[in-house]
Formats: sequence, structure tokens, C-alpha cells
Amino acid sequence: MDLKRILFDVSDHVATITLNRPERLNATDDLARTELAWAWGQVRDNPDIRAAIITGAGDRAFCAGQDIRATAEGGIRNKVPGSRLHHNVWKPVICALNGMAVGGALHQVADADLIIAAEHAELIDTHLQVGNVFALEPAVLLRRMPLSMVMQLALLTKQGRISAQRGYEIGLINEVVPADRLQERAREIALAITKLSPATVQASIKAMWTSLDVGLHAAHDVAYRYVLQHQMTHPDYREGMIAFAEKREPRWVVE
Repeated sequence: MDLKRILFDVSDHVATITLNRPERLNATDDLARTELAWAWGQVRDNPDIRAAIITGAGDRAFCAGQDIRATAEGGIRNKVPGSRLHHNVWKPVICALNGMAVGGALHQVADADLIIAAEHAELIDTHLQVGNVFALEPAVLLRRMPLSMVMQLALLTKQGRISAQRGYEIGLINEVVPADRLQERAREIALAITKLSPATVQASIKAMWTSLDVGLHAAHDVAYRYVLQHQMTHPDYREGMIAFAEKREPRWVVE
């Protein structure tokens, strides 16, 4: 695909998706959403990819959300969602938050499995400021952070911004690092994950996300179903224990 809005690279089993419109603070338009959908499809379907990093070009913004200027001029013609959950990607996703994440960019943040943020990064929402309902992003954010903090983002708009450090304190962000260390740290984590059984990692991630759809007892049933299915059908379950007992690196099955 001839990419114009994002960069896509795969090396050492890690895919890196970079939102690449720094002159527009990496805001997304119809073309960007199309390219993101393509990229998530690559992550999902390519067996060589075991983990993914999503980040932004430059150091000012991870993503300024929807390109309001483009929308004001032509509306939204492409409604393809741009985050991994919308494309059934169960491989581990790390969000390397290199700057501000505004509005629709909160999809990418909320839907990641791990969030590593530069010290100057911050979360901002401006949906209400431009007459847009803030509801899709909170559907996931409310499962990861307190209601009061989501309300702060929504109702205080730019004044309600949440710093990287505050995001870490409330449990949304996993690590806060110096800006010049961000990409290196995200890749360190991704490479460590690629050493794990790909099938086991995906089953675990899917089980955890799926359990959020239901109550506690039903979540136990969901989790148990994934555990049993993996134990009964996948060779990595036995291989992992044998390798541990024999004190050697496991030989995982890559499907």
C-alpha cells in the first residue's frame, strides 16, 4: 500500500505504526483512517508480527484527533474505525505516547494493552468544545480510569487535560519516561513480549478484553473457556512447562 499518512515498519517480529502528519499534529482524516485500518489488518494477519507499537511523528503530538479542518470542509466520508479493538487485533499493542493525545486519539491510547508516555505527554478532549458527543472513547476509558477523571476530560475540555504523570498515578499509563528514551523503552518491552508464546499471549489478551463485556461470574466463565481451550488444543501449553523443567528456551509454535 502506498502510505501517505502513516509509516509502517516490521522488524524482529515487532510492527511499528507511526502517525505521520507532524505538520498537522498527526491529526487523522479519511485517508489516515483507511491506512490505519490496513495497518491493523497487517498486524492481525501476518504471523511474523508478534507485537505492535503505535506512536506519532515528532515530539509535540501523538495525535490531535480528527482533522477538524478537513471535516469542516468536506465532512467525514470514511467511517472506518482506526483502533486495534475495532479490527479484532489480539496481538499485544503498546502505545508510545510521544506528545499530546487529543479527542479521537484517545481511542488509540485506551485500546492499547500497555501505555508508555514521554514526560511531557498529556491527554486532552475537545469533543464538547466542537459540538461532538464524547461517548465512544469513554466506553473503554471508563474501564481503565475513574469516572471522575473521564468527566474532567469531557466537561473541562482543554482545562481538564491530564498529564502523563497524573495518568500514571491513576493507573492508566504504565510508565513515564524521558522523551528521548520513549521509543527505545517501547521497543524493549515489545521485544521482550515477542519471546513469549504468540498463541498464549493472544489468547490471554483476548480473554482479558472479552471479560470486560460481562459481569464477574460470567467473566470467570469466559476466562476459563479460553484457558481450557488453550490447554487442550495448543502444543505451547505443554512445551512451556517442558522447556522450564529442562532449563532451555521454549520452541513456540508460530501460526
